[in-house]
Amino acid sequence: MKTSDYAKTLVPVVIMLFLALQKGSGFLPLLLLMFVVAMLFNLVRMFRRRDERKKYVIRLGIWAATLVLVGAVQTHWSNASRNDADIAVNAVLAHKARTGSYPASLKEIGIDEEELRTKWGIRYVVREGGKKVLAYPSSIMPLTMYDYDFESRKWVVNAY
Repeated sequence: MKTSDYAKTLVPVVIMLFLALQKGSGFLPLLLLMFVVAMLFNLVRMFRRRDERKKYVIRLGIWAATLVLVGAVQTHWSNASRNDADIAVNAVLAHKARTGSYPASLKEIGIDEEELRTKWGIRYVVREGGKKVLAYPSSIMPLTMYDYDFESRKWVVNAY
């Protein structure tokens, strides 16, 4: 297999990794579903032409590894951000149970609010009417927020 054959695969893979390994862009690998027909065509072509089989197996392997990597990273970010948000929620609820009121900020209950905001975008805010909400953006879908409603004690998905 020539170097130019690898370049035809590696350039789009690098572009996909650059775009998809950012928070809020985990949906991008789904765009590859448009290429399923082309991949099926290449699979048929691969089995019909023995001399090109190795080239297509390597290309499909590179794309499969790319999708697995992106999926694993996005899943980790999604789980880790929810875990840190749940820790903050539990601390707020414990403070409410202990004192009878919600804390004014996460710093008041010993949580580094700036670190959570920088790392995952987690924010503890006061909404209209004094309603407290802990919110963070989805790591997979842009313009999607998870808000914890302290009154109903459940996570709410808000897509903007």
